[in-house]
Amino acid sequence: MHPMVGEWKRDLEARGRSPRTVEGYVRDVEGFVRFFEQTAGREFDPRAVLPEDAALYRQHLLAVKRERPATVARRLAAVRSFFRFLQARDSSLRNPFGALPLPPVDRGAPRSLSAQELRRLLREAYTSGNLLHRAVVVMLAYTGLRAGELVGLRTEDLRLSERKGEVIVRGKGGRLRRVPLPSEARQALRAYLEKRGDVPWPHLFVGQRGPLTQAGVWQIVSQTARRASLQGVTPHTLRHTYATRLLREAGADLVMVAELLGHRSLATTARYTRPRQEEMEEAVEKL
Repeated sequence: MHPMVGEWKRDLEARGRSPRTVEGYVRDVEGFVRFFEQTAGREFDPRAVLPEDAALYRQHLLAVKRERPATVARRLAAVRSFFRFLQARDSSLRNPFGALPLPPVDRGAPRSLSAQELRRLLREAYTSGNLLHRAVVVMLAYTGLRAGELVGLRTEDLRLSERKGEVIVRGKGGRLRRVPLPSEARQALRAYLEKRGDVPWPHLFVGQRGPLTQAGVWQIVSQTARRASLQGVTPHTLRHTYATRLLREAGADLVMVAELLGHRSLATTARYTRPRQEEMEEAVEKL
């Protein structure tokens, strides 16, 4: 790893970025560093990088490697962020990626599970016999929490009564929001907490080795989905499914869904109103 990239990595970690995010950012920047050294025939030096190098790299990703526009946009955004970090340390340094346009990305509706797929996943969670796994999957499906938000929940954040419940969620940027718990989530939580009993940690979700981690959440969802014969299901898939169900089945409006998901912009939430490919195909067939 280039020393400057290593410094940027440590800065990202110090600012609380998730390990998965840091790993992805560093991988994208190292890809550009290798590209520059191969095409320029010299060691990487941020002062030697020209806007022409940035444009050539963009073209290389799109035309030579034939990567999807969304992937290219992510890689270029990571390198742009890296140069901003360097600029903060040296104001005389220019950002060759600063004015480079990102490729247009079709931000259609994120993937979500169909009603049948969700039933299969939940059925597997309920029949697994593991109350922690059941509670994790049900909570993600019925609250739309991010994996990091779920593992960040503490027992004191939970409000449960006979007929209602909610959790106090610490979202991105330290913002707090209240997310209601429907009956399915309340029942799964009660069963898990009764089995869990007292633990020496304040965290709501605790496994055999201590507080549950984001990696643990991903593993639980992945294993449950695999047993249900579902591919590519992640905690974020369940978040997307939750949002889609609220808009299409429960009749919630964008403002309400944005509040529940912790979105700053309604534009982010509006992605869930886009028709899915299978819906468009079905509509065309009806002609």
